[in-house]
Amino acid sequence: MARDPDLTREKLLLAATAEFSAHGEAGARIDRVAAQAGVNKRMIYAYFGNKEGLLAAVQEHSLGELLEAVPLTADDLPGYAGRLFDFLIDHPERHRIALWRTLEGSPSTEAEERSTAEKLAVLSTAREHDAGLDPASLLVFIMALVRAWPSTYGALARPTFADAAAQRAAVVEAVRRLTAP
Repeated sequence: MARDPDLTREKLLLAATAEFSAHGEAGARIDRVAAQAGVNKRMIYAYFGNKEGLLAAVQEHSLGELLEAVPLTADDLPGYAGRLFDFLIDHPERHRIALWRTLEGSPSTEAEERSTAEKLAVLSTAREHDAGLDPASLLVFIMALVRAWPSTYGALARPTFADAAAQRAAVVEAVRRLTAP
């Protein structure tokens, strides 16, 4: 049977996302990633170099999915916050990886820095009329509001629809108030 490098890479990224989400960088194990993906451990080194390279690939893949699913819309920041909240509820492993990175003191990736710079440029242009908050502070506040709720659910708990809807509405309203003229 012919090998499919793209499928193998995708299996490894999926398994590594689960592993880094559950255990962080320090606790993640290459053996478990390989076993979960059903791939020989050597393939991780062939595709990603080492565990750090695998984590960087997971982060870049995750960021790409996030940016595609939730583009920043500076003319509707409350809507952006709501869509970002929804994404984190639907993809709790992405939020957990971000929390682990904060706990472990991992530096930002180039892709993250580029994404942040692009968001700041959009906010700077779109909010030139508002001297109340600088774009960097505004972005930090929005991210903090959005990320506060999903982190309260724990590893396995998922919010009920009513809880998530109420929390989402609170986030959207808070960002609306934060950005109101």
